[in-house]
Amino acid sequence: MGLVTGGMLLTSCLKTEDNTPDIPVAGLMAFNLATDKEGITINLSGNNINNQPLAFGNYTGGYVNIYPGTRPTMAIDAYSGAAITSTTNYTYDSSRYYSLFTIGADSNYSNIIVEDGLDSLDLMAGKAWVRFIHAIPDSGQAVILLSAAGSGNITENSSFGTVSEFAAVNAGEITVSISNDANINVSRTFAAAENKVYTVLLMGDPNATDPGRAVQIKYIVNGTVTDNNN
Repeated sequence: MGLVTGGMLLTSCLKTEDNTPDIPVAGLMAFNLATDKEGITINLSGNNINNQPLAFGNYTGGYVNIYPGTRPTMAIDAYSGAAITSTTNYTYDSSRYYSLFTIGADSNYSNIIVEDGLDSLDLMAGKAWVRFIHAIPDSGQAVILLSAAGSGNITENSSFGTVSEFAAVNAGEITVSISNDANINVSRTFAAAENKVYTVLLMGDPNATDPGRAVQIKYIVNGTVTDNNN
């Protein structure tokens, strides 16, 4: 099985006539889910992976090619230049896909880095693949419910910073909701296409008065599962 991502596929540089060796790469997709950060830059080993600041709720738009290896990974406030959180040594393996979620608020931030395991997803007729990240600070334990017609419900008790595994559900309309016993009760329905891979972003500030900062549900497409034998 393979995966083609939103116009971007991990590639190595082609050999040229001077026999320049192939350069191995990994793929990294980064998100700004830190509710009070207007813009962040992601820096690996001293090099920025995004040219423009990632505003709250935004991401790199796809997987960015990065050099593999054990590398310091840092989120930087794009406007003050100050580092807000860092992961000292994270190992990125060649030809693997990763997601980095910068989460938190009020000077308490962290990087959540996960290997996406896209090469383990199967091509399945009538199915889509969905996961979520719980990035709502000050929300306590929350109940997340994913409902897809004919698939049965997926219910998880989730804490802040949790990233679920990808789950296969029936393609079509999917409803995702998150609630707790206090100040969160939000849901969203979206159409999931067959063999597309989705990450659902549960994000926002429960106490925000600005609708753009309030608790909300977004989703992005990681890519499409394909059969390399076809």
